[in-house]
Amino acid sequence: MEGTQITAMETYQVGIDIGGTFIDLVIFNPETGRIALGKKLSSIDSPVRAVIQGLEEMLQRETLDPGSIEKAIHGTTLVTNLIIERKGVPTGLLTTRGFRDALEIGREMRYDIYDILLELPKPLIPRRYRLEVDERLDHKGTVIKPLTRQAAERAVEDLLASGVESAAVCLLHSFRNPAHERMLRDILLTRRPGFPVSISCEVVPEVGEYERISTTVANAYTMPVARRYLNQLDKGLGDLGIGGRLYIMLSTGGISTPETAAEYPIRLLESGPAAGVLAAAWTGRQTGQTDVISFDMGGTTAKTCLIENGTPVKVNAFEAGRVYRFKKGSGLPIKIPVIEMIEIGAGGGSIASVGPLGLLKVGPESAGAEPGPACYGLGGTDPTVTDADLVLGYLDADFFLGGEMKLSTGRARAALAGTLGGPLGLSVEQAAWGIHEVVNENMANASRIHAVEKGLDPRKFSLVAFGGAGPVHAYQVARKLRLNRLIIPPGAGVCSAFGFLLAPMAFDLSRSYVERLDRIRWDRLDSLYTEMEATGRQLLLDAGVAPADIRFIRSADMRYVGQGFEIGVPLPGGKFGVESLGAVRQAFESHYRSIYQRLCDDIAIECVNWRLTATGPRPNIGQVKWWAPTSDGSAALKGSRLAYLPDKGSYEAVPVYDRYRLPLRSEFDGPAIVEEKESTLVINGPGTAQVDAFGNIVVSVR
Repeated sequence: MEGTQITAMETYQVGIDIGGTFIDLVIFNPETGRIALGKKLSSIDSPVRAVIQGLEEMLQRETLDPGSIEKAIHGTTLVTNLIIERKGVPTGLLTTRGFRDALEIGREMRYDIYDILLELPKPLIPRRYRLEVDERLDHKGTVIKPLTRQAAERAVEDLLASGVESAAVCLLHSFRNPAHERMLRDILLTRRPGFPVSISCEVVPEVGEYERISTTVANAYTMPVARRYLNQLDKGLGDLGIGGRLYIMLSTGGISTPETAAEYPIRLLESGPAAGVLAAAWTGRQTGQTDVISFDMGGTTAKTCLIENGTPVKVNAFEAGRVYRFKKGSGLPIKIPVIEMIEIGAGGGSIASVGPLGLLKVGPESAGAEPGPACYGLGGTDPTVTDADLVLGYLDADFFLGGEMKLSTGRARAALAGTLGGPLGLSVEQAAWGIHEVVNENMANASRIHAVEKGLDPRKFSLVAFGGAGPVHAYQVARKLRLNRLIIPPGAGVCSAFGFLLAPMAFDLSRSYVERLDRIRWDRLDSLYTEMEATGRQLLLDAGVAPADIRFIRSADMRYVGQGFEIGVPLPGGKFGVESLGAVRQAFESHYRSIYQRLCDDIAIECVNWRLTATGPRPNIGQVKWWAPTSDGSAALKGSRLAYLPDKGSYEAVPVYDRYRLPLRSEFDGPAIVEEKESTLVINGPGTAQVDAFGNIVVSVR
């Protein structure tokens, strides 16, 4: 934070998170615990430029030599935005004859059977760029019709002649036998060296043709832009004088090299939010709470993740570019490993409007960074969540981003009155509280349903809130969920950027081998894992992980024969053999029972996909010196301001505290507002807050 003087003799790490509205920056020394935080409006036209400018300003402010930065870790919404906004490059597809239209046919399922105007997600590749090749494999990978060199060359020439800038190759059953896909890839690269090519046997070598082709196409569609972006960022950091290596955050909570990320950009879809989950889990462990709900609310979206026993849940499927933001099935299926999060509501920039039924509606449209909320004074005129929070007295117009950005209460009130006040017959204050309440209720309800679907009682969890807007809304969300404890970590506004520094070097691999458990050829399975471990080991060695620090974590997607969905089952390590049958069966039954509370003893068990996580050690983070500790709490009270208290239905004078001056282990009662540069904690009801030994504010919610 501002005022921390850092000497050039020390070495530091940088976390860089680009969101839809802000760029968050963290500079940290893991040995001394010194840390510096920064937040800057994002730039739509050139996010790299905004990153470099923001980092340069921080380096100058902290008198830090760029050469002392030994590692930079980055997460971005780039890939997500490319798919949502359809701004990838013209991409071609080579696929097996007869499967040209698989992208549009999909699963032939309606995600809303009652919507007669149902809109399906449009394929990323128009039909004219989808070409077929004469080849065919059966489900075991046996060649039924070979792909001749002449036919392959003709297909490649036709594809390149169409003017595409990237290519996806996805042939039927290629995960069993990749020879034909690799032939097409090799011919493409021979004809045009360096051409972006994604082949499904490397992007997602798993059963499930539609999901595999959709994922491979999305990877190819975003690859050229991701390559340029990562190269520009790497060059920009180098030009700035940054001495260390750049690493990229993956959706699984691991980090990888830019080279690997550029080949598999689809794995960056949830990179920023995944880092926030890691930070929430770390904060929970600090406070002795291993069961927490991560609540990340930024400028554009809000997401939650259930963390049980200190570990966030991973899943192996995702949806991108949904037609209807909160309707499952309305997006493009992406088969990648990802920390399971649900997008539960709006962000600070989400626009409020009158819905088709004449009711108040918030989102999904967002004002973003440009033009931003009306109160920013940058051209936005629509009322947003941030405008409502300002009118309610929860934000200080003169202390937004620590005073670097002045907000206009007049513009916020005008936007609320013009769009909502007249049509709904509400005062400006009523409209503001309506927006705040709608957002909180939507987020609490979605979190409750998600927990119940997992068979969990949300009341046993604590809420860890972060993001620029998260602490503003967290108290009311916690009350609606009937949670007893709310935790706000230091630097909550840039928590995801800090989470990058907690991530191990890691990469996930998978192979499909569909077989009943009692019929598995254990030598074949052992060979699959030997191959995956060799690939994973090399990726980590290339990233600089010491051989002795590499670990492998195994799991499998398993089900009872006849079931349509699998569960992820942890597997033992070591060499597989006939004696492994009992251990694998026991692992499946134990996990299945924990989810469904029963077993199906008379039905055979089937294994579908086999997975491996290759990981390096988790970074060792000690005591973080967020700011200079103080023992005198008298200076922490900045004053008071009028803020809306829902329990009283009126504006009341509420004490405002400076978080940087709150002593460790100090205590205060709500209602209260606690300000730091990057975010604001609003306790707009009864409760007791305590600052723990690590600087976290732990609120006992009543």
